[in-house]
Amino acid sequence: MTEPDPYLQRAAAFLRSVPEPGWDAIHARVLAAVHAAPRAGWPLRVNTVADALGHGAIYLSDHALRAIVARELRRTYMCQPTSITFTLDQTALRAVHITITGSYGTQLRQLGDAIRHTVLTLIGDLLDNPHHPGTRLIEITITDIVTGDPSSPRIGAWPS
Repeated sequence: MTEPDPYLQRAAAFLRSVPEPGWDAIHARVLAAVHAAPRAGWPLRVNTVADALGHGAIYLSDHALRAIVARELRRTYMCQPTSITFTLDQTALRAVHITITGSYGTQLRQLGDAIRHTVLTLIGDLLDNPHHPGTRLIEITITDIVTGDPSSPRIGAWPS
């Protein structure tokens, strides 16, 4: 490991010690506003349940679906989803694209097939929509292989 540059360390320490003028008066409000800012998401229609007048629908945010899929993949398989994106048509899910970091020694084709099946089942259960994507519209790309558990903090370290 290389030693940090002492000049850069001194400059960073100086910048941390001298805040922007007026920052101390507004920093709490600025941080609170950033934390309270909503993340824009896209609604996915969950089902076609309607009330007696034919109105109403239930929606799930794409952020929520992404988090649910990622959590289920990490819980079920020794992998780390690094990207989950959706192709949408208005509020209907048309395709899912998942990028995975896998573990060395894993049968990658079987892992991809298993993930595809899990995601299809999960989406079918959550969205309850007959128009959800079929298995051919769930694209799994494995972009990296690491030794050990890909979700651990020390990924990619090969034994010496």
